[in-house]
Amino acid sequence: MEEYARPGPDEYADHYAGYVRRVPPGPVLTILERQLEETLALLRPLDEEQAAFRYAPGKWSIKEVLGHLVDTERVFGYRALWFARGYEGPLPPFEQDDFVRAGGFDRRTLADLLEELRIVR
Repeated sequence: MEEYARPGPDEYADHYAGYVRRVPPGPVLTILERQLEETLALLRPLDEEQAAFRYAPGKWSIKEVLGHLVDTERVFGYRALWFARGYEGPLPPFEQDDFVRAGGFDRRTLADLLEELRIVR
């Protein structure tokens, strides 16, 4: 598979620099597939009580973090479509805390959230 060039600093907002630096070299689609399998393998063994864990009051539960990953896959997929179609208007915002608050992820099963992540990825 073809190796993709890392985007230049002028191709993303400054607050994404840390994320971009963490992507290992190699074919990005292969990396995404491997990362998905690693994430699913890490979270599948958890029971519902463990998946509802919050390390502190007011912090996201593991299910909410997973729901955020699902939301992020969708948002960035839409943004990729936005750019691919040459649309030049401003992107709609993505306020992660608002999305998680409205997501109701703690009312869903872990298995359901993992399956949704697999599908959207």
